[in-house]
Amino acid sequence: MQTWAKRGIQTALVTGGLLMLGTGIASADENVNPDSPAGPLDVNLSVPVKVQDNALGTLGKQVDLPEVDKEISTKPVTGAVNKAAAPVTKTGALKPAAPAMGAANGVIAKATDAASGAAQRVGQATHPGSQRATVAQDATPSVQDNGDPFHGNKVSGNIAVPILISGNALGVLGDAAVESDATQTYEHDSDINTDGSHGGFAGNVVALDWAAPIQISGNALGLVGSGHTSGSATQEASTTGDIVTDGTNGGLSGNVVAPQGATPLQVSGNALGWFLGHAETDFEGSSEAESGGSIETHGSKGAGTGNVAGIPVALPAKVSGNAVSWGGDADVPSGAYETEAEAGDTKPGMNDIPTYIQTDGDDSFLAGNVAQPQPAVPATVAGNAAAWIGNSLVGGGADRQGGGVDLGSDAQAGGFTSTSGEDAAGSGNIADAPVALPVEAFCVGGTWIGNAHASGCDNDVEAEAGSGTYTTGNGSFLGGNTVSAPPAGTVEVFGVGGSWIGNASGSATETKDVKAGGYNGSQGNDSTGSGNVVQTPVALPAEVFGVGGSWIGQGAGEASETKTVTSGGGGNTQDDNAAASANLVQVPVSAPVQAFGIGGAWIGQGSGAATTDTTSTAGGIGHATGKGGFLSGNIGAAPVSLPAQVPGIGGAWIGNGFGESENVTDSTAGGDLSTTGEGGSIAGNIVEAPVGAVATVFGDAAVWGGVVKGVASNDVVSTAGGDAETNGEGGSIAGNVVAAQLLPVAQVFGNAASLVGVAHAAGVNSTEANSGGDITTSGEGGALSGDIFDVPAAAVAQVFGNAVSLGGVAHAFADNTTVGTVGGTDTTSGPAKALSGITKQVPVGVVAQVYDIPLGLIAVTSTTVRNATDISVAGQEPQIDLPITMPEMGATALPKLPALPARAERSALPAELPGAGLPELPELPTSVEGVLPTGDVPAIAQLDSNPTAVFEQVSDLVSGKGINIKG
Repeated sequence: MQTWAKRGIQTALVTGGLLMLGTGIASADENVNPDSPAGPLDVNLSVPVKVQDNALGTLGKQVDLPEVDKEISTKPVTGAVNKAAAPVTKTGALKPAAPAMGAANGVIAKATDAASGAAQRVGQATHPGSQRATVAQDATPSVQDNGDPFHGNKVSGNIAVPILISGNALGVLGDAAVESDATQTYEHDSDINTDGSHGGFAGNVVALDWAAPIQISGNALGLVGSGHTSGSATQEASTTGDIVTDGTNGGLSGNVVAPQGATPLQVSGNALGWFLGHAETDFEGSSEAESGGSIETHGSKGAGTGNVAGIPVALPAKVSGNAVSWGGDADVPSGAYETEAEAGDTKPGMNDIPTYIQTDGDDSFLAGNVAQPQPAVPATVAGNAAAWIGNSLVGGGADRQGGGVDLGSDAQAGGFTSTSGEDAAGSGNIADAPVALPVEAFCVGGTWIGNAHASGCDNDVEAEAGSGTYTTGNGSFLGGNTVSAPPAGTVEVFGVGGSWIGNASGSATETKDVKAGGYNGSQGNDSTGSGNVVQTPVALPAEVFGVGGSWIGQGAGEASETKTVTSGGGGNTQDDNAAASANLVQVPVSAPVQAFGIGGAWIGQGSGAATTDTTSTAGGIGHATGKGGFLSGNIGAAPVSLPAQVPGIGGAWIGNGFGESENVTDSTAGGDLSTTGEGGSIAGNIVEAPVGAVATVFGDAAVWGGVVKGVASNDVVSTAGGDAETNGEGGSIAGNVVAAQLLPVAQVFGNAASLVGVAHAAGVNSTEANSGGDITTSGEGGALSGDIFDVPAAAVAQVFGNAVSLGGVAHAFADNTTVGTVGGTDTTSGPAKALSGITKQVPVGVVAQVYDIPLGLIAVTSTTVRNATDISVAGQEPQIDLPITMPEMGATALPKLPALPARAERSALPAELPGAGLPELPELPTSVEGVLPTGDVPAIAQLDSNPTAVFEQVSDLVSGKGINIKG
């Protein structure tokens, strides 16, 4: 027999008169007898403190500060309580409490029995002929007394806040120099294994695991003195533990609430050069935190059982490697700072998939549900230089040697989740909210009357929140549904130099991989209101990098990055013979919002240079089935892909501004859609509105008085949605598709504008935008089924390669290749007299471009332009194709709006407009006959002979049938 753990027991009445939980502490070093139920309350709070190698320089001497190495903990108090309470436990003094708890459990059992039975009758009523809706006789909760007065309920706290203070040098009215290498490690594992099966209010777990190490190391301060430090600090904290419980055949049992936090905080390697002081640090800091574990429970054949709220929080934060001066000097010539956080863990689950949460709620009521917010949010303020009437340096400089600063962050929260709610009511549902969002500012130089330079930063970041989910709601009522909102993105500023009466620079590189959520799957066969999936993935990399700006000074920024941001994944749900089930709603949004490679000045000089390789993906394919169902298998999808970018801009008021960029961006939202409503009613329908858009301004230059240059190469692919396929054969209002497929593109690039200065602009553009695709369905044998109403629309507006000057010099160069595809081929069939198999496609396309216009007044202007634009609207040319262009235009000339050429002649440039001639307009039609649609309303009797007349009248008004504006 192993040594028994010491326990203390205390009882408390909670709201509702339930005798709930007591107290008892078991040390991590003790062994608990597995044959004996552990105490209901297990709390461990520990604050290890380590202080070493710190110094204060003052009044001409250095004072080494005292060292501390101790642990502040709850163990002394809880140990005494356990010792005093042990005889009470051993003598069985609490056995009389068991009947009282048993009576309370009996009340709970009766209440949950009644609720479960009512829910099952609702399910049977909704599917009276369905065999799956019949619940087995043993499906209701069966509460039994296990002799434990606390019935396996647990409250656990495993909290650690290690504090490491080392290697700090504080020069205040004196000098201080320190060299330190410090290490601190803390580990405490507290697995929870309990059981609430066949119990009323039993086997529930509230477990708080938190690891929050704090590191304050390697900092230097100079205040009318000097502080210098070097060395390293390494800190690790772990508060882990898996949770296993069970609520099978119970009432209000086997539920889990588990906050799990890994939040390391690092404040290391900073140099503060205060008034008439000098500070310098050359340091390496590492902080790691790990908390929690996997969660497993069960809630089948119960009521209010097996539900889980998992809250893993991974938030590594650092304020490190910064140089800040105020009337002094601060240096961080080199350093390395890393943080890592992992909240939650996995173990093999269904199909041996590594799983964070696994539970179930089959044959149950309000069981096996999961709620899981899962943030992975690295926060970084590092490698920055800031000066206010002083000098600050990070990395190497012209007169100082340095190796730069290496930065790294890794955050992981949660993982894959599975549950089920078959033949149940209100069970097996999932609410999923993983968030992956690094927030960072690094290698930024900023000054006000001084010098601030931050160079040589290299940042490597991984953030992963959650993963996929899977549940089933077969034969259930309001079961097996999933709602997932997995935002992934970045909020960051790096490689930026900004000055106000001074000099500033910033340069940095980074590699970043950010992912939130994943595939979401469900089933809803023979069910009601089950197996539905709602997804709202958002991929949003938002950032400013490689920017230099100045106001009466000089500012320079340089940066490069490789970035991948992924939000969510595909959605898949299916049902046969169900009602209001297996529907799928997807609203994926991919929107890179970026400004980079920009140089600007106001009475000064600013320069920026940047390159990016960005991949942004939101969502994926969508699949559903509604065969033989009612209000089932329908899909609503609104994918939006919108890169909004401003790279390669040069601008100045009185001064010089130089911007240069290289941009490679791939943005994707959603994917192909497929479902079926065969033999169903209001089933298998698709409503989609993909938006494949691009909005960019790049390679432009503008100046009032000075010299500016904007140079950019732009390679962007934006894709939203894909093909859509369904089937409405033999159905009623089934397999229909309503689509608004949109392709908006707006770009301004390669333009130069000057008042009395010199402007050079060059923009090389390669843009590909895609929205939607082919649509396929069938309405054979159906009524109002297999119909398609489709409006593919493209609107392209671009201004490029224009040079304008009033009294200076402007030179513009633009090389444009823009390719866009919206919509595709629509295919269907069916009996038109039953309003089935009808297809109506109304393509709308407008292309308007202003380019190759040199316009000068007492100025020198020139343009060099190549244009290749190809837009396909459902396989057709745009109805409006409007180029406005005029190379070598005179000072008093106006641009010509030519008659529009046919598609084959599109690349040809029109001749120059001589003198001050006015633009020529295309001839107006001599008669409106056949141009405007007639206003006659078709007779009611014609509906049988021409059922598509209503669709034609609507589409004629939308498309302007008969109006020829192509020229």
